[in-house]
Amino acid sequence: MKCLIIAAGQGIRLQSKGGVKPLVPLLGVLLIERVIRSAMEGGADEFYVTTGYEGEQVSCFLQQLAKRLKVSITPIQNDDWQKGNGISVLKARGIIEESFLLLMADHLFDPAIIRSLQEQPPKEDEVLLAVDTDKNNPLVDMEDVTKIRIKKGRILNIGKTINDYNAFDTGIFLCTPVIFEALEHACKIHNDTTLSAAIQILAEDNCAKSMKTNEFWIDIDDKNTFKKAEKAFLDSTCGKNNDGPVSYFLNRPISSRLSRFLVNFNVTPNQISFFSFVLSMIAAGLFTQGNYWLLALGGIIAQFASIIDGSDGEIARLKYLSSDYSGWFDAVLDRYADAFLLFGLTLYLSSQNLSAWVLGTGFLAIIGSFMLSYTAYKYDKLMKSRIQKGIRIGRDVRVFLIFLGAIFNQAYLVLMVIAILMNLETIRRIVICRNER
Repeated sequence: MKCLIIAAGQGIRLQSKGGVKPLVPLLGVLLIERVIRSAMEGGADEFYVTTGYEGEQVSCFLQQLAKRLKVSITPIQNDDWQKGNGISVLKARGIIEESFLLLMADHLFDPAIIRSLQEQPPKEDEVLLAVDTDKNNPLVDMEDVTKIRIKKGRILNIGKTINDYNAFDTGIFLCTPVIFEALEHACKIHNDTTLSAAIQILAEDNCAKSMKTNEFWIDIDDKNTFKKAEKAFLDSTCGKNNDGPVSYFLNRPISSRLSRFLVNFNVTPNQISFFSFVLSMIAAGLFTQGNYWLLALGGIIAQFASIIDGSDGEIARLKYLSSDYSGWFDAVLDRYADAFLLFGLTLYLSSQNLSAWVLGTGFLAIIGSFMLSYTAYKYDKLMKSRIQKGIRIGRDVRVFLIFLGAIFNQAYLVLMVIAILMNLETIRRIVICRNER
């Protein structure tokens, strides 16, 4: 699928965030890159970007992005960028001669919208627009949004000032070349160079169709909508459906703020995973010293490492750096960290009272934590697909118990609780997976 992106505007209301609107970074990734990546996930594989203000700078970035993403991106310069956005679309006439996706460089969206558009492609003389019928959508800027009147899938009226509206323009179109004819007609007959004018002309000929969507989308025009977009992305990427109670109520609220800071630096998820592992090793080393104050300090460091460990996945999702290897690498380091932390507690107790009970409890705690991690994949899949509800006991709970045991100098009690809890939870998962097989 070919995709045309309008990225010619100056974006005066966002100049405090960056000099060129398409190149404004949102949580470490430029707006135009987020749009292109979302379009690629939706199925687009060939891009044309109409540039205007500081077009050379935008084109230079697009050239680098094309190499990095291994996708075709062709800049189209629009020297009349100060006119309506319809001119930017017209610049692609003669270059794009078949159906294409039309997007805006400042509209972020869920790729599912594009996939839904593809399922109901327009006829040769039609244009299909994704519309939002939620008139109370908190992400919509009512003073700037383009409003639409639709009826039975048809667009009847479109504009920023219409009163009788029942939907919003998301800025996500599936067009046929008829859009170029409508734009020329709007320019010559009505002297209107906006895209909305062309859609209105098509609407009068019953050739402008709508597709309702309730997926995420936002038009970033000013500081207010920029902040809303940041929050929406953080809410959607910082946290997982299989988070345990400690992660959900304690770790994630802190790690998401940390991730918001880290996205502005050239830090990789693997580096964060390794840093978290190093902190856990330091904590385990402090445990072995046999001193309460070092034990307490180690507990604090271990819990901080657990919080940091949530940022690697958050950074990966925010900056499109997720990979199977990164997830596997993080899991391997977590298993090592858990073993050393529990072994450190065992050595702390052994320095005070070496007994078979201490060694046996420590061994069962380590085995229980390993088996709980081993059974997590199968169990988490069942939680998502069938179980739906339930408290997940995982690494977040285990490290938090270690933290509490270290702070209150109850290392043996914590080892015993972990040994019993982790092994019983493993058995419970085995039973659940057997019954749900």
